Amino acid sequence: MSNQSNSWWTQAVQNRLIALVLAMVVIVTLVASPANNAQNGIAALAFEGLAVLLFATLLWRSRWNFTRQKVTEFLRTGPNLPILLFLGVALVSCALSSNKAFSIQETTRIAAGVLLYFVVAYQFRRSEHLSKLFDTLLFVGVAASLYGFVQYSTGETLRAAGPFGNPQLLASFLMILLPIVAVVAITERKAGRQLAAQVATVLMAACLLLTQTRSAWLGSAVGLGVLAILAIAVAARNRPSSLASRKHELVLPAVMLVGVIVFLALWPQTNTLLQRATTFSNVSAQATFQSRQAMWRDAASTIASRPLTGIGVGLYPVRYSAAHPSLSNDPHNFWLKTAAEMGIPAAMLVALALAAFLFVGLRRAYTMDAGIRRSLLMGAIAATVAFAVDAVSNPSWGLAQTSMFFWLVLGLGVGALRPFARQRETLTRPALAPRFARPAVALASLALAAFVLPTATRAAVDPQYLQSIDLRPDVATLRSGQALAFTVIATYGTDGSTTEVDVTDDPATNYSATPGTLGGMLSGGDKNVLQTRPRSTGSIAVTAEFLGQTDTSSVTLTR
Repeated sequence: MSNQSNSWWTQAVQNRLIALVLAMVVIVTLVASPANNAQNGIAALAFEGLAVLLFATLLWRSRWNFTRQKVTEFLRTGPNLPILLFLGVALVSCALSSNKAFSIQETTRIAAGVLLYFVVAYQFRRSEHLSKLFDTLLFVGVAASLYGFVQYSTGETLRAAGPFGNPQLLASFLMILLPIVAVVAITERKAGRQLAAQVATVLMAACLLLTQTRSAWLGSAVGLGVLAILAIAVAARNRPSSLASRKHELVLPAVMLVGVIVFLALWPQTNTLLQRATTFSNVSAQATFQSRQAMWRDAASTIASRPLTGIGVGLYPVRYSAAHPSLSNDPHNFWLKTAAEMGIPAAMLVALALAAFLFVGLRRAYTMDAGIRRSLLMGAIAATVAFAVDAVSNPSWGLAQTSMFFWLVLGLGVGALRPFARQRETLTRPALAPRFARPAVALASLALAAFVLPTATRAAVDPQYLQSIDLRPDVATLRSGQALAFTVIATYGTDGSTTEVDVTDDPATNYSATPGTLGGMLSGGDKNVLQTRPRSTGSIAVTAEFLGQTDTSSVTLTR
């Protein structure tokens, strides 16, 4: 490592805010996420605990020097004002909640994300800061992808889940980072970082496909499409005369795309991915889409009952089971869930924050010089669009270990677009708070930690991480013309123990039977009932799928 790098890392350690953010990215992603489904809620505890430490450090090391000009500038910067209003709505909803334990946990998660956004946007000001944050994101993206490859190749899971223990969570994580890594892979001037970003782009894109999460596939396609259009527009504006002569620059993206295709062509389970992809041709006929529609209708009716205030922050899954709220009870739509819990104005504030960032970011990208700041801004714009698409059908954004990356990427984009005078770029340490204020800061931080951290695991008293499902009966003999009802039991892991939940009639549970021509089909009002045709013989394989886990039962038909 060079002396310059050593100097930077020394300064990063001295600037505890930057060091804590980098540590948070690594710890929550690779250490705290329950890949083995054994310790539920540990990721939320790690994220929110580090956020409390981040908040205490911010109070301890900052001198509060407010002026009217500074406050006005702060509120007018990108999405700052909508985000603060959104946090205010969450706090009010929590105060009025009928179930304080779950509402406090969800409000803590939101507050931790908002804090992370502001720290990244206002502390990662230098290009070196942004570059090292990118390097850290690159590292965790590659590590999570390699974990997913190993896990998938050993047959441990049918879909790559990586350190997150859930394919939907891994897919959202890879999706929101992919545009940022991809744009640096193409635009970076330092050969070492560019090569690392190119390799990471191929690995992350391939692992994203192995998650078989179609909402994230669609979000990535839209995000990368936005990135391509933005890159062409920026290039045309800055150097219009040379655009036609720079066609050779398209070779690198094409080579990375070919790399992904070749990688997957050599993968034994590629046919499974192709079958999954073909379902886009007839989405409305897919059982998972139909179950999503049922969830969305339920969320819409909940919104209609309380359109302005919602039922309470963090309480949507609790409506079904206060003892075992889980992802299966989530509406699988971030926008509908936010409106159902905190009212339509809260969802509109998030949309307004994204719109404000996109508006300011697009204008700024056209005027910036080429470099890491412009590249990261373009990547953050594309990642924000990808999030907006994926959030329509993916429950991942309600969990700490994925939602933190939404806030981080948004902060990264705002930090990159904000102008920073070079004469002010000094490596001075942040000013300390007045000495008389330090004991008060310490006591306030300890009180905050004691108040909010015990609730961090309540979101998944949850068993949010599914271990397996059991389709019962496993083996059956059925006379032709008769019907057989199945039961699906989901097993969750909770602090080393397990909990069984009947999810037979859960909207997220889907059933299929093969071969369909043999005389068996799932039909009628009960989707878990196998109705056989008269005078049929042979065997039928009935499969149940619930949140990425599957189990199959063998039924033999006799006359």
